[in-house]
Amino acid sequence: MVNGPSPETLAKEFWSGSGLQETYPRNIEQAIAMTLPLVVVKMPSVSTGAVKRWLKNRHAVLPLPDDPRDLMGCLVAYRGYGIVFVCGADDPEDQRLTVAHELGHFLVDYRFPRLQVIQELGERMVEVLDGFRQATPAERANAVLSHVRLGAHVHLLPRRGRDENSDRCVGYAEDRAHQLGLELVAPRQRIILLMQQFKAQGSISTEVISSKLGMYFGLPENSFSNLVKQRSKLHPISFLEEARTAIRNRM
Repeated sequence: MVNGPSPETLAKEFWSGSGLQETYPRNIEQAIAMTLPLVVVKMPSVSTGAVKRWLKNRHAVLPLPDDPRDLMGCLVAYRGYGIVFVCGADDPEDQRLTVAHELGHFLVDYRFPRLQVIQELGERMVEVLDGFRQATPAERANAVLSHVRLGAHVHLLPRRGRDENSDRCVGYAEDRAHQLGLELVAPRQRIILLMQQFKAQGSISTEVISSKLGMYFGLPENSFSNLVKQRSKLHPISFLEEARTAIRNRM
């Protein structure tokens, strides 16, 4: 990630803060409830219209974009808090990945930039970030010099669609959230070690390995297809070398 911690660092910090044991499939929703000002709301179907109605019924009106498409999930973050809306009709594996993906957005697109502004410019900037007042000319100048963003922030991105493919900023944010989301529920180093173990058991196709990884992590098996294919094209690496890499990354 640019100007921020790596997905591995953020994922380790998140799980160490939860106090939960390292078991799989990971209970990402329980960990969120224990560590962050973030709640998960499950709806029969998710769209910006449904989210607006949900917020309006609770006397909250936010400037969300109009988009008729059905979404697997989305994030609304405001005044230090966040709500992850998830399609409860999806399979549990899809829901786990969706929650992790939107958590990734919350951490890198909202929480980290917010903390960065407060650290650089002071606690007084909370009023600006939360929309209670406008930044002064001096504060805006300091923000530019410190390379931080000021102003109230509402973040909501569609899972897929024309906007994602055509808007480079949206595409970059989605890819970044995907990387962190997967790291949160399926750490890359553990994936690699498991792949080595599966291959040591015999010659197994990439489809079978992806399926085994999906069952182990409680995620859709297509979440691992690209990584498994990439790893299969590389020259064989000894299990000992992979284990050493994993040990170094944990130190």
